[in-house]
Amino acid sequence: MLNGEKITDIARKKLYLNTHLLITDNNLIEIENCKKVVEYNDIYLKILTSNMILEVMGSELSISDYNTDGIIIRGKISSVEFMKR
Repeated sequence: MLNGEKITDIARKKLYLNTHLLITDNNLIEIENCKKVVEYNDIYLKILTSNMILEVMGSELSISDYNTDGIIIRGKISSVEFMKR
């Protein structure tokens, strides 16, 4: 380890593989480096990223602008939970 960092963490930073989130108020979340949408309905989303599982709870949730690198979640967001993979 270099200065307490694992080699995989260093590589992840250099290759831009980390998950990036932009949360705007409680109605928009932009997620970069999203790997897979595991579950999706209008009140719950479960998303798999390269290093975590992201759970979003709310109402009127929808996914837009889905591409190979990320998604945009819109709706009335009540909670976001991060879990280590």
